[in-house]
Amino acid sequence: MQYASMDRAILRSTENLTRAQRQVSTGRRLDKPSDDPAGATQALGLRAVLSNHEQYVRNTREARLFLNHTEQALGDLHQLTREAREITMRGANDTITDEERATLAGQIDRLTERLIQIANQKVDDERFLFSGQKVRTKPYTESGGTLQFEGDTGALNTTIAQEKSVQMNMTNAPIVELYDRLQQIKANLQAADLVRLSNEDLHAVEAMQNQIQGLRGSIGITLSELERYDTMRESRTEQLTEILAQIEEVDLIEAVSNLRRSELAYEAALQVSARAQNLNLFDYLRGG
Repeated sequence: MQYASMDRAILRSTENLTRAQRQVSTGRRLDKPSDDPAGATQALGLRAVLSNHEQYVRNTREARLFLNHTEQALGDLHQLTREAREITMRGANDTITDEERATLAGQIDRLTERLIQIANQKVDDERFLFSGQKVRTKPYTESGGTLQFEGDTGALNTTIAQEKSVQMNMTNAPIVELYDRLQQIKANLQAADLVRLSNEDLHAVEAMQNQIQGLRGSIGITLSELERYDTMRESRTEQLTEILAQIEEVDLIEAVSNLRRSELAYEAALQVSARAQNLNLFDYLRGG
């Protein structure tokens, strides 16, 4: 019984020493759940929350990619409508010649080519900006003076925080409408229809300018919202990381001190065991 007791004492000392050595070398207090079941459970929950935060970061990065490209595209469209407005105003002037209006019609053709390039631009090597949920489908094709839409109007939503999602694509950019208006401006320039140029076309282009500017404003609001959630998430992540560190990591000074105590306890157990090994039954009966 005495030998068995010594064996158990040495085993406990060995386990304590091994644990203390591991904590000093790794800096971690928890190596397996049995070290602290309650702490391990709490740490598991915290790690799940932090994992969600990492996913939110990736989602936010993806949303920002789409939204920044969309804002740039809308800026290009707004510039295009400004040029279309200038051409329309010049074409509505009754002092210019038909030859000059033909030149302006050629400029409208170049604006139309730019419009199609903007409409079919990609976010990256594979995904189109204005295809809705059909991101790998080229959204616009021109045929016979008409612009056909091959994508869909599905929203691309992504979660950026718990119970908070944003739409990262634009589904209502007036691309087809602008294309049709450019075609109408060209026809009215060629026909020298000054009334339609100065009334219908000019007013329509100005309305599209305002619409596009409004869409840019909504994109700006969403980008600001992403920034705000980024700031809140970074603060919360820092708090959770500190709590997790308190649960899982050791105080190095305390860990080194504990290691020294474990070494002394282990050495003492070995010494006691060594003395016990030299005793036989008669020594024990005589009182050792």
